[in-house]
Amino acid sequence: MNKDAEKKDVLKDLFNRMPQEELPVDFRKKVMQQVYADVVKIKKRNERFGLLSVIAASLSIIVLATASIIYLDLPKIELSDLPSMPFYLYIGALTLLLLFGDYKLRKSYKKRHS
Repeated sequence: MNKDAEKKDVLKDLFNRMPQEELPVDFRKKVMQQVYADVVKIKKRNERFGLLSVIAASLSIIVLATASIIYLDLPKIELSDLPSMPFYLYIGALTLLLLFGDYKLRKSYKKRHS
């Protein structure tokens, strides 16, 4: 116990010998700006990582679908035999539009509520 008291006394003496320096007036402002900049960097990095994950998942699904069509000898789909092809393109375009709208709404919701 005596050694602990001596160590504390030595540390207290060393800290008392250190010169007292004043912090700059805008120290707090600069530190907070750095903290906010780091938060923005982390959010952007996480958003990019999420976007890359979605792209990678989409590409892997496309590759798996293509490989299954090629290697499993599924029946070939001929575009000339499908009179309803414009309908399917319309449905696909609507789906992409809805996905894009969902992305934008989620992004604006997160911006407002975070």
